[in-house]
Amino acid sequence: MEAFRADGHLTNEMLMVLVQSPELLPEELTRLETAEHLAFCDDCLHRYMELLEGGPLLVPARSCEKTLWSHIRIRAIRNAVSRYATAAAAVALALTMLWGSPRMDFTPSLPLPAEERTSVSRQLTGLTGELNDSLRGAVGGISDFLNGFRPVS
Repeated sequence: MEAFRADGHLTNEMLMVLVQSPELLPEELTRLETAEHLAFCDDCLHRYMELLEGGPLLVPARSCEKTLWSHIRIRAIRNAVSRYATAAAAVALALTMLWGSPRMDFTPSLPLPAEERTSVSRQLTGLTGELNDSLRGAVGGISDFLNGFRPVS
């Protein structure tokens, strides 16, 4: 079977073999030459596609519409959350620091007597404990808010 005509294009017989049963091509070299020619010759590719138009269309075993829409919805929620997550975290930290910590007094005061002074480590322990409680509450609130966006199974 001749693969190419004298003008260098694929023969009609070769195109019919490609459409009906490509495994009947005689040699691997012929398959490669045919594939390469179709990749570069628009005329032969057009003739090949016209022959394919009359063939049966493949129908998928199952529809992907439901899974596709759920993936699109999940991706949209992730995009929305990721865009505003940094800003929300910054606001939550600022509000935690503003409302969750004791009021700082920056005015100079008289030194306390020695018996009323607390050690620096006790002051830092108390401050970090309060900050930890405030952050835990803020992160818990954000987590509860984001749990509302989980997809329904």
